[in-house]
Amino acid sequence: MKKVSINLLTNVILLLAGVILMVFHSVPDILLWGCRVMGAMFMLPAVVYLIMVAVRHTDARTGVDYMGVLPAVGGLCFGLVMILKPDKFDGILQLLMAVLLIVLGLFHVIYLMLSRKSLNVKGWYYICPLVVVLCGVLSLMVSSLRENVSTVVLMTGICLLLFNFTSLQEYLAERRVRNATAAVEPAVEPAPEPETAPAPKSDGV
Repeated sequence: MKKVSINLLTNVILLLAGVILMVFHSVPDILLWGCRVMGAMFMLPAVVYLIMVAVRHTDARTGVDYMGVLPAVGGLCFGLVMILKPDKFDGILQLLMAVLLIVLGLFHVIYLMLSRKSLNVKGWYYICPLVVVLCGVLSLMVSSLRENVSTVVLMTGICLLLFNFTSLQEYLAERRVRNATAAVEPAVEPAPEPETAPAPKSDGV
C-alpha cells in the first residue's frame, strides 16, 4: 500500500508540475521563478529542522541532531542564494530539466521491456517514453533549442504529461493481469469440519 501511495503522489506532483509549466511557459523569466521555488524547497526543510533542534531540550539532543545542523545550515544558505540570485542557477535548472526527462523516459522504457511478457506490452506503449527521452536529449544537445527558454519549458511540461499517460497505461495493464489471474484461480472451499462423535454416556452406579 505504501508503494502505491508513493507512486501516486509522484505522478500527481509531476502532473501538476507539467500543467504549471505548460500554462506559464511564456511568462518572462520563468526559469528565474523556478529557481526561486527550488530555493524555497531547500530552505523550508532546513528551517524546520533547525527549529526542531533549537526547541528540543538540551538533554534530549543527540549527536545525530548536532551532525544534522551543518547540512541544514548549508541547505538554508543555498536556498537563500537561489532566491536572491536566481540568475546564477537558471542555466543549471534548464540542464536539470533535460536530465530529468531522460531519466523519466528511460525508467518507463526499461520497465516496459522487463514487463513486456507479464503485462503483454504493446509496441505503441513505448512511444510516449521514447518521445520524453528524445526531448531530453534535444534539450541537452541542441544549443539553439536551449536558447529558446519558453520552448524548452513548454516541451518539459508536455513530456511530464506524457510520463503520467505512460504510468496510466502501465497501471491499466497491471490491473488487467490481476483481474485475469483472479478470474482463473479456482475458489478454494474451506475443508469441512470433522464430525465429532458424541461422548459415551457413563452408566450410573
